Amino acid sequence: MIFKKVKLQTVLFLSALILASATFAYAHAAVLWCYVENNQVYVEAFFMGGKKVQNGQIIVIDAQENKIFEGRTNKEGLLNFTPSIQDDMKILLKLDTGHGSDFELTKQDFLDAAAAATEGTPEK
Repeated sequence: MIFKKVKLQTVLFLSALILASATFAYAHAAVLWCYVENNQVYVEAFFMGGKKVQNGQIIVIDAQENKIFEGRTNKEGLLNFTPSIQDDMKILLKLDTGHGSDFELTKQDFLDAAAAATEGTPEK
């Protein structure tokens, strides 16, 4: 009977340890959100817990995997840039801890943003 109790306690302890480490890893997962507005790409980077990604490396590659932009997020986890192309691109977030994330923008995102901007323009 004592053996079963010790075995159960061990299983419960190991389960709690695994859950705690998974929660810790999840809280440090990086999230990347990007959108197009006024011919600019806006990047927001944060951790699942809400903390902003400061000085996160942002690399932008085109559909042929050529680097078209590189920069770093500010202390609010933000970065914006005017891309050299308005076509499909992948935005990569790379952190010193080995974590990262990516976000894809398409040519359609640029077309939609341009259409939305002209809809808000008053006619003459």
